[in-house]
Amino acid sequence: MKTLSHLLAIIALGLCTGLQAETVYRCGNSYSQTPCPGGNAIDTTDSRTPEQRKAHEASVKQERRTGDALEKTRLKEEAATRKALEQAEKAQRDADKAAQKTAEKKKSSGKEKIPAYRAPPAKN
Repeated sequence: MKTLSHLLAIIALGLCTGLQAETVYRCGNSYSQTPCPGGNAIDTTDSRTPEQRKAHEASVKQERRTGDALEKTRLKEEAATRKALEQAEKAQRDADKAAQKTAEKKKSSGKEKIPAYRAPPAKN
């Protein structure tokens, strides 16, 4: 419904500006509503046929639909990426907590077990 009201507003504004057409002057590389020395008057009326205008409007609507679909896809992908990142961070935090608990257990159990290949030789 908003789209329809916006479209009607744009059409109404377009009609209003067409009725109040003013002369536009090209002054070098800029455009102005006031004449300037050496400036050329530019014809600003829409020279397209009604069929061309209609085709253009249809093209614009199709591009808008395509853009909206692409935006929805992008937002879904961003949400999925964000969720996967949050899950990976949570898994990393859980792994860090588990490693910390294991390290605390080793410290609290007293002597650290030394592997046989590092143990000092037995005394006879």
